[in-house]
Amino acid sequence: MKRLFAHRWLFFGFITAIGFFLDWLTKFWASTKLAWGEPVKVAGKYVQFFLIYNQAALWGIDPRRVIPGFPLNQFFFVFSIVAVVILVVYYKSVKPTDRLLSWGLALIMPGALGNLFDRVLHPQRGVVDFIKVGLSDTLYWPIFNFADIYVTVGVGLILLGLLLEEIKKKSLSNLQALPEKENT
Repeated sequence: MKRLFAHRWLFFGFITAIGFFLDWLTKFWASTKLAWGEPVKVAGKYVQFFLIYNQAALWGIDPRRVIPGFPLNQFFFVFSIVAVVILVVYYKSVKPTDRLLSWGLALIMPGALGNLFDRVLHPQRGVVDFIKVGLSDTLYWPIFNFADIYVTVGVGLILLGLLLEEIKKKSLSNLQALPEKENT
């Protein structure tokens, strides 16, 4: 993996391609093998495959309920294209030594592309979601897919990297301030 990091764009492209393919493959499997709205228990009521098509936003939030006629697909198309451009531009500025940020951005990319692909390919249907995790049949996390996992993990890695960087800066400033206290 260290060698792959030496070629940053190869790493970025590899993670994007593998992630996008796995997202597409699992969505294809779900949409061809699962019946819409019928749960398939994987781990009892805690983990299920449950096929739905999400035309709305994250967690099923639908701005069309507040703003009738809101062009949701067009909005997500433009938003996703802008996000992809920002990810590439930002990745270009990342230091090769910043592994958490590199991983985070590389994971967000296939997530953005995967859900964009669904919206472009099937605008009437929306995004294929099929993983249901929860405590019961009625108390569960919003149904999601691999693209959602990539984005969530990617954002988590970026936040963890920022947090660790702040802790490191704080520790260094505390160490630098230590000799001043001893002299007084």
